[in-house]
Amino acid sequence: MIDLSDLDIKLLKELQKDGKKSYTHLAEQFDTTVATVSNRVQRLMDQDVLKIVGVVNPIKTGNPFVCIFGMKVPMNKQQSVIDELHKIKDVRYISSAVGTFDIFVEVVTSSNIELYRIMREEFSQIEGIEKYESSILLEVHKQSYEFGANKP
Repeated sequence: MIDLSDLDIKLLKELQKDGKKSYTHLAEQFDTTVATVSNRVQRLMDQDVLKIVGVVNPIKTGNPFVCIFGMKVPMNKQQSVIDELHKIKDVRYISSAVGTFDIFVEVVTSSNIELYRIMREEFSQIEGIEKYESSILLEVHKQSYEFGANKP
């Protein structure tokens, strides 16, 4: 865990709301200098606390097949499965979990034919996936990134 200052937390909260906010605006808002804001934001990015990206809704941009897979994978095979999943171009999200499934994977494709190809040709070649279940997402109703900027 990274030790976050009060300014770090304020910057994270503001950038989660609007990642395009200028450093000048943030410096004025928090009564500090642009250099301080720039240095803090860069440090947060260097420490993998913050990543500023444009988030696209794939359903509205020509990749209408968004599928979430829950996978059962034995603990001793999880890292090798994760490493292989990383290699699949259309895999957009991978996380480890506890509960019914051990790994969750999001796949974004342009067609059900391509989704089926990934399942048939790529997932089936990965040693360690014992079973998986899938759900096709039909529409995104909420996508929020305002989390994780609190001190414990």
